[in-house]
Amino acid sequence: MRHFIKFLMAALIAVGLIGFAQPASGQLGSLKKKVKNKVEKKADDKVDQKLDDAVDKAAGDGEKSEEGKEEKSADAKQPAPVGKAGTATAESMTLFTKYDFIPGDKVIFYDDLGGEELGEFPSRWKLDNGVFEIVKQFGQNWIMCTDQGAIMPKIAVGLLPAKYTVEMDFYNKGGDSKAHWYYLHWLNEEGQSIGNLCVKDAVYTNLRIMGKDIASKQLQARLSSGKHTMRVMATKTTLKCYIDNERVANVPAIDGFKPVQLQVTMDPWKDEPDNPMLIGTFRYAEGGKTLKQQLDEAGKIVTHGILFDSGSDKIKGESYKTLADIGALLTENPTLRLSIEGHTDSDGADDANLKLSQNRSASVRTYLIDNYKIDGGRLETKGFGESKPIDINTSAEGKANNRRVELVKL
Repeated sequence: MRHFIKFLMAALIAVGLIGFAQPASGQLGSLKKKVKNKVEKKADDKVDQKLDDAVDKAAGDGEKSEEGKEEKSADAKQPAPVGKAGTATAESMTLFTKYDFIPGDKVIFYDDLGGEELGEFPSRWKLDNGVFEIVKQFGQNWIMCTDQGAIMPKIAVGLLPAKYTVEMDFYNKGGDSKAHWYYLHWLNEEGQSIGNLCVKDAVYTNLRIMGKDIASKQLQARLSSGKHTMRVMATKTTLKCYIDNERVANVPAIDGFKPVQLQVTMDPWKDEPDNPMLIGTFRYAEGGKTLKQQLDEAGKIVTHGILFDSGSDKIKGESYKTLADIGALLTENPTLRLSIEGHTDSDGADDANLKLSQNRSASVRTYLIDNYKIDGGRLETKGFGESKPIDINTSAEGKANNRRVELVKL
């Protein structure tokens, strides 16, 4: 109705104003064309103004007022850093100020399910039990479980690294319907589960280690419709677990916990064709040295913790902790100067990758300057695209390792 009113008013006002603005034949002589142009322009301006006023009045002043309030409130929450081009260089970090997850820096297993054939079993996984297939939903590939089942990433069986991280995307339908249960299991040499992290009904979480419930937590809010991420940051004796940006377990000491394999299990609430059980990208990586240790030993920091969406130079909110650590390092060492250098994998055109890596480096520099008040003279930027790989570009893991930001000491 609002659009119809606007169209009708536009037509009526425009005809009236332009008709009024036309000079009588012969009255203006040689000035006719010039005056006509000015009058028509002025008429257009009046049309726009009167049209806006009329539509606002028809729709109700209250609606306009509320819209204005909402926009102002959203802008006031947390202004994002803005680069030279006037575009935001980072997502809002408001929800991540208590988020301390940093992904491991050496990828052991990575699968975004790209290149998989729809309807087939995922080629980089092993079947334990159940029925699984690749499907395309919401613009990306997922592993769908059609009943209760378990699969394992194809990785060498052996003690997990002294420090590692796991990240797994899963889908939640949202709304009032019951949600499925998603598990990440740790297995022993006999293939038995000796621990698991579970998210149940999109709101309850539980961490169970060696037969004991270590942490059970209800999320602050029920998970919304769409993609969510389960994360684990572990050492030989500690575990931190997260659902999206919320930490749900923090275990300071575990004795005798020696898993050798990872497993994913999906358990349906009930058989619902419109509520599939789906898991997406899975990343398992070995942890590494601290930023300070890397800088002291190698003269540079290699980080996979500054994240961007594919093809984008806007920093994702999950990068908060990594950027906070870099900001602290620069603040505590006021003479430290760094070259921020972006790198991509080999997918895509060379020139596009080069430009993207340059823009990402510039985004990081802008973020550090705006949020940690670092002198811009201490930070240089470079982008190398795909020209300096640190791993092969013929495997998913190699490509994941090559997508990185390096901070080189100057």
